[in-house]
Amino acid sequence: GIIRVSAAAAAVLLASSFADARYDKEREVKNILQRIEQDTLKLRDEIEIAYSKRCTIETLSQCSQSSFNGCSSVYPNQQCMEPDELVIEACAGGGGGGRCNALWDKTTSFVSIPSALAKGENGNPLDPEVIETACYTRLAEDHMRTKYENDEIFWDSYNVQPSWTYFGAHNGLFRQLPASVQEVCGIYDPRKRPWFVAASSGPKDVVIVLDVSGSMSDYGRLDLAKKAAITVVETLTISDRVAIIAFSDYAYQVHSGTDLLVRATNENKQLLIDQIQALTEGGATNFHAGFQQAFDALERTIRQEFTSGCNVAILFMTDGVNTAGPETNEVLQLIRNGTQRLATQYDRDTKIFTFSLGAQADRLATKEIACSTNGIWTPVDDFDGDLVGAMASYYKLFASGLGNETDFTTWVEPYEFFTGECILKRRCNPRHSIGSICVSLI
Repeated sequence: GIIRVSAAAAAVLLASSFADARYDKEREVKNILQRIEQDTLKLRDEIEIAYSKRCTIETLSQCSQSSFNGCSSVYPNQQCMEPDELVIEACAGGGGGGRCNALWDKTTSFVSIPSALAKGENGNPLDPEVIETACYTRLAEDHMRTKYENDEIFWDSYNVQPSWTYFGAHNGLFRQLPASVQEVCGIYDPRKRPWFVAASSGPKDVVIVLDVSGSMSDYGRLDLAKKAAITVVETLTISDRVAIIAFSDYAYQVHSGTDLLVRATNENKQLLIDQIQALTEGGATNFHAGFQQAFDALERTIRQEFTSGCNVAILFMTDGVNTAGPETNEVLQLIRNGTQRLATQYDRDTKIFTFSLGAQADRLATKEIACSTNGIWTPVDDFDGDLVGAMASYYKLFASGLGNETDFTTWVEPYEFFTGECILKRRCNPRHSIGSICVSLI
């Protein structure tokens, strides 16, 4: 009896010790996450202050000093990163076996812009607003530098090197500290990254409805539609739910094993991307079937409480005229019934974004469909249109819905290059968005 009592007492003490240790660790992790979120909020405030000073003498003076470019600048205090921090593939043929330590400068920031904006001399922007953004964001550099110095002290106790802090503007300009040398120039657009979209739109249910009828073989339209759909999928985060609907004579959901929207994890996104790439064209064009499948998937997902619980977006892309199934007026009635049901039964606001690809697309019907839900209709030409950019920008309509949440933050699942991120959308009153803040966590 004594042995059993002693053993039981020891087990209780041991369990209590483990519980205390677990509680201490959980509290420590919570404190770290709160610190990161508070740092992000502080940087948000600095960007807001910088924006408010964009027309002052101080800002104009900063502009005269220009900003470092991640592709062509030599930084004043650049140094090699440690091998466990970052290596790049830019040394093929050298002694590093095709890999070498990257360069960075912890004392300064750099800016980059997508190649579409770099139309001036030496790859500089011509757009006055982009130039203005480069100017006023420079005012936040001192805060970003001080933050990094404090982070080095804090993270040293965990034997961790602090990572980057950055701001992505709504016009495509990107500012980051520490400054680093980019391997490839002009391809990075913050507006198409998960951290930016998550901060801009909040959690959402997204259904992409793609026309795969026979005419989609013309002018490489299906390949363009695939690229656009994949870009949208890549911007989603674990807070979002997503489904892909393909339609021609009939419609079907592009995902094996479920008829619900799926959480946009890296694994699920890659599965959807693989299946989007495998789509082939053929058959007629049945708008009704595509929308019916979309609303059915949304309702099943909401009823089973697997939804994001927030915004609903249907992205509908077609290159043709409704040639199969019910007439266009019946399609519009289906949409009215579906959106009303989602609103009255599930308290969901649904926006439909339509994209008419090519000159033969029924622009009247697709425009009316979008307008019926206060969504956006976008015509896209075969040869000079930007379907990828248009579809990837749907989230901007949701940005105003975050206007009352002045301290809105969100987290993004780790993905390649950065191992995790906390991001924040900049808001002001009246509602106006200038970009998103991000603090990267390694």
